[in-house]
Amino acid sequence: MRQASRITGGASSLSISARFSLLIALAIVLMGIVSGLTTASRDYSTQLSVVTGRVESELLSHPDLQFAIYGADTQRLKTRLDEFLREDSSASAQVYNGQGKMLVSAQRPDATAFTPAAFNLIRRSLLPGDPGLLSFDSSTGTPQETGFSSALFDPDAPIYQTLPVFTEVNTGKTGLSATDFAIAMTMKPSSSSQRIIGYVQVLWDPSVLRSKAIAAGTRVLMINVVFALMCGAIAWAFTYRVTRPLRELANIADSIASGQVKEPIKVQGSGEIQEIARLFNSVIEGLSDSKKVHEVDKRLLSLKVEERSSQLSERNVELNKVVEEANEAKNRAHHLANYDNLTSLPNRRLLTEQLDLLLKLNQRSGHTLALLFIDLDDFKRVNDSLGIGAGDQLLVEVARRLSHAVRDSDSVGRYASSNTEIDVARLGGDEFTVILNQLDTAGSAQLVAQRLVQKLTAPLAIQGRDLVLHPSLGIAIAPNDGKDVESLLKAASIAKFHAKQTDGARIGIYQSNMAQEGEDRLRLESDLRKAVKSNALSLHYQPQIDTHSGSVLGAEALLRWEHPELGSIPPEKLITLAEDIGLMGQLGDWVLVQACQQLRSFEDEGIKLAKVAINVSAEQFTPTFIQRVGVVIDETGIDPRQLELGLTEAVMSSNDPETIASLALLKASGVYLSVDDFGTGYSPINYLAQYPLDEIKIDRSFLIDAEKSDNGANLVIAIIAMAKSMELRVLASGVETESQFHFLTRNGASLIQGYLFSKPVPAEELKPMLAPWHFVDRVQKLADSAP
Repeated sequence: MRQASRITGGASSLSISARFSLLIALAIVLMGIVSGLTTASRDYSTQLSVVTGRVESELLSHPDLQFAIYGADTQRLKTRLDEFLREDSSASAQVYNGQGKMLVSAQRPDATAFTPAAFNLIRRSLLPGDPGLLSFDSSTGTPQETGFSSALFDPDAPIYQTLPVFTEVNTGKTGLSATDFAIAMTMKPSSSSQRIIGYVQVLWDPSVLRSKAIAAGTRVLMINVVFALMCGAIAWAFTYRVTRPLRELANIADSIASGQVKEPIKVQGSGEIQEIARLFNSVIEGLSDSKKVHEVDKRLLSLKVEERSSQLSERNVELNKVVEEANEAKNRAHHLANYDNLTSLPNRRLLTEQLDLLLKLNQRSGHTLALLFIDLDDFKRVNDSLGIGAGDQLLVEVARRLSHAVRDSDSVGRYASSNTEIDVARLGGDEFTVILNQLDTAGSAQLVAQRLVQKLTAPLAIQGRDLVLHPSLGIAIAPNDGKDVESLLKAASIAKFHAKQTDGARIGIYQSNMAQEGEDRLRLESDLRKAVKSNALSLHYQPQIDTHSGSVLGAEALLRWEHPELGSIPPEKLITLAEDIGLMGQLGDWVLVQACQQLRSFEDEGIKLAKVAINVSAEQFTPTFIQRVGVVIDETGIDPRQLELGLTEAVMSSNDPETIASLALLKASGVYLSVDDFGTGYSPINYLAQYPLDEIKIDRSFLIDAEKSDNGANLVIAIIAMAKSMELRVLASGVETESQFHFLTRNGASLIQGYLFSKPVPAEELKPMLAPWHFVDRVQKLADSAP
């Protein structure tokens, strides 16, 4: 049988009553502290709201501030600022113009002297038309709340109130008068026409507002302290009388709760007390049993908590991943909309937006801006010869050089910090622009342009080849050459085109007379489009002579344009113009149809022309063109062997299965395939063994080099020998002198085309030359004159 424990009273007679009364007193004191702080905070906010509201009302009551800010009338602005400093909590006030430049500042004599922070720092998180109310941590300089807590712990940090000053007047104009502003004030305000002419800023001393707020809060706190003391005394007296019979039982309950009593207890007292003792004994037994159950439940709960924590951790990781992916998608979308995918430079859209903004800002401030327009004269040749991949590498390298060169030119001109990074942009293709903002002088743009040309003309390696670029650069200055984006881009483009057309020039500075040249160019482009539609072009034919027999083995069809006003347009200019405006595909199809129809016409007249050659650019050589060749041959009814396609090396450089299949298809149909201007591009010569070719044409430039040096002559001899070893025919084009004729025939090149025999002539003039052995006498005389 367990031994019972005997417990009697011995605890302090005042413990329960003291605790109860102390609890009530502390609760009321805490409520008083909270109420005092709340009152102080509310009073502080009310004061701040009142004084800032008065400043806004004061600003609205002085519409003459618009004209004073516009005219930078410091005396009038000084007078108005004194009216903003009537409140004893104000420290100083300033007026800024629309660009953030301080016009005037006023200090309240009896206030703390604060040094205002930079205006762009104060306004950096606000929209131009938003009012601002903020403060900065005096130790770290970071933005903080303007509430009572900031004033309580950091009274040395002033509160900045900035208010925009709106006007209906177009401040971009010059020479505005007070009458203009007065008339605008009488008009009904329109949010779409209002402009920000400046800002009024007031610095509030938080220590003054804090002192008043603390005084109000202290009064409330003192009232609550007195009330707490009274309530505590009353509670103590009441609980002392009520709890006296229960103190012994309370001590027993404390012992049971603390686990000091584990055996049944016995107490002395009335029947009610004995009943409570029996209840305590049952509680002791229940606690012992529940403790065991609690330990088991605690372990189970711990396991569940760990499992749930692991699940929440995994879910948190998944949510973070989703947020990161969303941010990445947002950034990608922004980059795709505003930046070039290849070079990562700003694109035309971003350039247009930011250039428009810079032009408007410079118009207000009177600063100078220069736009440089750059393109690469020989980009198409690289793209055609080495392929699109090489062209992309070239553009990336050009973008890198331009960006570095602009950053290296900081000593030449000042650049505005707009956080847009649009100094260099790519408009498309091989066209780039450079913006030089806020130049010291207009001549500085030419110094930067020279630096850019120097950087771009340095040799660069593309696919194992050292290339030298030939850039053309146009300069336009705003606002003299253009006050908006479109006119400035047009002026820079015209200057660039003028530099391209001027021999030896790399840089063109826009002049007013260049506009006429640009208009002439546009008119010529329009005339060419009309000439194509009206069939105003023509083909001339240059015969290809077999020096063994003196007969014509074929003729090359060459495009000609006789302009009604300008006369004959040089072929080089015609082709360049067609390429620039995207007409090469249409012109190529026209040449194909006309040449085949002429062959058909010769056949109908009983005149035999073995074949006619047309030149095909890489832009034309598509699956659609391959099908078109078959359709035209069928429609005209000519023998496919009478059609020769002179392919550029750009077609061969692609080296893809589709090109090989297309050439094989043409070859199988009987079409004669040749390589035009062999060796002038950057393509590897291994394509000669890969593609089903019939002939290579030696370009005129090789013949000129052969006359100048032994190396040039040896190169031509090597080309002839290589073609013969691969069973390819060799045609020398551009032969003009007897010495070239003797050099070629002596080294095994018997097919010749050039002015030595005939210039390109119309089809009617070609007819007599197609008679058998027409050139026999000429060939014989040339052979007899051999040294």
